[in-house]
Amino acid sequence: MSIEPVYKNPENPASFGGVNALYRALDNRVKTKDIKQWLETKESYTLHKPARRRFKRNRVLVGGIEEQFQADLLDLQSLSQYNNGYKYLLTCIDVFSKYAWAIPLRDKE
Repeated sequence: MSIEPVYKNPENPASFGGVNALYRALDNRVKTKDIKQWLETKESYTLHKPARRRFKRNRVLVGGIEEQFQADLLDLQSLSQYNNGYKYLLTCIDVFSKYAWAIPLRDKE
């Protein structure tokens, strides 16, 4: 049985659900491994997938606000046609206050 008709049918209780809901709705005819792989290809599932939050973190001692930042550059070149030509997104987080901001960039210069 195909997974897609069950997943996309709003009448079905397992529609747009997770691995376990689809596994039960398909009456154990499809392996959970196959369901998981199929769901990973769907944007709606990966976009709303719950984030893992519990992991050990290193302690960072900061004296005050705006003393230490964490920065990263996101590459969005494949989406630039939809973002007014912006190809990169510079993200910064103030380590002390956890204040974050993002700046769109057209190029790396």
